[in-house]
Amino acid sequence: MKINEIYANITEQIKSRLEQGTLPWRKSWVVGIPKNLISRRAYQGINFLSLCMTDFASPYYLSFLQCQDRGGYVTKGSKGTAILFWKLLNIPLPDNHEKQKPYEFPYLKYSYVYNITQTSLYSGKPEPTSIIECDQILNNMKDRPAIKHNTMRCYYSPSEDYISLPMQEDFDSTEEYYSSLFHELIHWTGSPARLARLENRSDATDVANEELIAEIGSSFLCGLCGISSAVIDNQASYIEGWLAHLNHDSAYFIKAATLANKAVSYILGNQI
Repeated sequence: MKINEIYANITEQIKSRLEQGTLPWRKSWVVGIPKNLISRRAYQGINFLSLCMTDFASPYYLSFLQCQDRGGYVTKGSKGTAILFWKLLNIPLPDNHEKQKPYEFPYLKYSYVYNITQTSLYSGKPEPTSIIECDQILNNMKDRPAIKHNTMRCYYSPSEDYISLPMQEDFDSTEEYYSSLFHELIHWTGSPARLARLENRSDATDVANEELIAEIGSSFLCGLCGISSAVIDNQASYIEGWLAHLNHDSAYFIKAATLANKAVSYILGNQI
């Protein structure tokens, strides 16, 4: 399978879920966020979206070879999920070359991973998974946002650079409070002083794009904390807009997932 075929396959799955009126990255996170069994690192970007659309009793995945290395085997008939991997390769240049720094180019490949429940390694008991505290995300940030609890609305003000939230006790649950905070926190990263996504946001299209980035990013943060995402306002209208974009740009969700990943990485201090 070629890389563009993998993109198309993931996009079609997302499109199908959206047409049913559901957000494929929305989960209860009772199981946990998708992670590699060996490294225990969470999958990010488009791989996060792809693995969120699977439905297994464990959050852990591994490759065929990783399973073999552990003395196990993939259950006959099991179907793997394609994930993408890329990194920057440095090509050394001759000492007398006019360019001093090594030449860099992106290296992209794909592989298939299997959920541990699809292998002989699965014992039927849940693998231990690390869940971080919601407050820990904020407490560990070097550049913490200004948060004002002075309205009954949730929003980020780009002009004044602060997040507004109702008081925590005004939410139906603590989970809903933190889910809303994470959503606005992703918006906060778009400031010109940070990742500069919001500099040229001028119309409904830009707003829909930013909402998609905030949706994916906040779902990732909710997954790290083991809480559910709150339902966004105007969900139906956003879904309609996202589907319209997919008809013109097959890589629409891949781009949004990449930007969401950068936002999450900024919040976590590149600790993912």
